[in-house]
Amino acid sequence: MKPFVFFVFGLFLIRTEAAESVAPKVTPGFVLKSSVVAEGAAIPVEFTGDGAGISPPIEWRGAPAGTRSYVVIMHHFPHEGDPARWYWTLYNIPANVTSLPKGVKGVGINGTNCVNSDLAYAPPHSKGPGVKKYTITVYALSVAPKTMPAKQANRDTLLAAIKGITLAQAELNFTYDRTGVVGAGSSAEAGSAKPRRDSTKSSSPAAQ
Repeated sequence: MKPFVFFVFGLFLIRTEAAESVAPKVTPGFVLKSSVVAEGAAIPVEFTGDGAGISPPIEWRGAPAGTRSYVVIMHHFPHEGDPARWYWTLYNIPANVTSLPKGVKGVGINGTNCVNSDLAYAPPHSKGPGVKKYTITVYALSVAPKTMPAKQANRDTLLAAIKGITLAQAELNFTYDRTGVVGAGSSAEAGSAKPRRDSTKSSSPAAQ
């Protein structure tokens, strides 16, 4: 085979590997849903910073045999190319759990969010107007992730901890638009959700 052919084939492999690294690894048959928001729809205000700010109810089905634990992460990309911001990290969810009620408590372990120092769900509360997209992902694991202090459990550390033990994952995407709220005298309220830098990840983005 000529060197040029090897070169072209090498470029193909590099591009394929790059595409695989950024493509969502959603597993067919493993489904994540919510009774309050359909895929791609707007989430009710109750589950945002303009409402009660509680986590939405979710449920999943189709986890593969051998699942021993689940992890739930909710994230958002402010702009294309920006690092992900994370709003909900819940891990060590028992294998016999296949749903979480709204405002869930006492199930699994809450990790950090990038908005405040609470080990809890941080609701969508963007300062800027316009439609924002958020993603909740549930990961089915072959074993529970290695124990870590909850204060160190952010999106990146959890994804690193479950690499190699993830059997399947499913996503639920939804939107929220504060256009009618921003500029209507709620700027102070929006400012109250000023994001923080996670102590375990110095490169966390500074804008919500």
